[in-house]
Amino acid sequence: MELGYARVSTTRQDLDRQIDALTAAGIAPGHVYVDKKSGATVDRPGLKALLDYCRGGDVIVVHTLDRLGRTVRDTLNLIHQLRERGVGVRNLADPIRVDSANPEDPMAQLAVVLLALFAQMERTYTLERAAHARAVATAKGRRVGRPSVVTESQLVHATQLRADGRTIAEITAATGLTRSTLYRHLPARGPEPVTAAAPATDEFHGRSPATPAGRLACPSCGHQPVGRMEIRAHREEMAIMWLHLDGEAITEARHCVICQPHGRVIDAACADCGDGPLITGQPPDLGDHPAGPALNWLRQHGWQTHPDLLCPAHAH
Repeated sequence: MELGYARVSTTRQDLDRQIDALTAAGIAPGHVYVDKKSGATVDRPGLKALLDYCRGGDVIVVHTLDRLGRTVRDTLNLIHQLRERGVGVRNLADPIRVDSANPEDPMAQLAVVLLALFAQMERTYTLERAAHARAVATAKGRRVGRPSVVTESQLVHATQLRADGRTIAEITAATGLTRSTLYRHLPARGPEPVTAAAPATDEFHGRSPATPAGRLACPSCGHQPVGRMEIRAHREEMAIMWLHLDGEAITEARHCVICQPHGRVIDAACADCGDGPLITGQPPDLGDHPAGPALNWLRQHGWQTHPDLLCPAHAH
């Protein structure tokens, strides 16, 4: 039996071209498995379902070989694992046709290696060209990336609300911005001065302050909130779990408004209640949704991750 597999890297991309080619090759739509996930991760539900379903003698058909994996190693490892199970791989649109259903054919093996290598080289060159174009645009003073979803008036409004001691939930409700957008665009706020001295310069003189020992102190930077409004907002910040990704490693942390990250933030929000951790350090090419190690963390902590993110309180 021939089984189809189609993949695009993000939810904004279209699978129709690949699906049309696979169905035109005689594969029933019910036997075409699909993913909208980066090839950099093996945590792809469509691919997992396909691998669970296929049996010895089946052939997996793809539009191009790079749909199976992003790197030469990943692609060859997958084809090798399939071959050991008696499952072949065939492509439709690559310049070199591949059919690994015959494991004794040395030319088929060579073609697989060459196509996987060319796909990885092309991706490397594409990333280099994109990085160069961004560097040139930045040097000329042009803004790069997607248009900002935050207007100047929204940012001023959000900054004023935070200065008034409003909680993040109140700010998102008042401005219509999401949590991740707020954390990305709101400037970091320094601690309130506790002496009459002039603001500190880059060079610090004197003793390092002792970390506050109060039970409300931020565990990351030691900031101690003062006053009812600040304590109220501080408690809400402390209820948010931050996940900092470094490759496959994840560090859990709690941050107050003084030390919270303000770069690229991904909001792993429950589809029912809107609560969930905030994620930093995820590579942009993995998209704007939790992927890889972050998804594993969510599952280990009782989350449902497919088809929607649901926290342990709302998981089915």
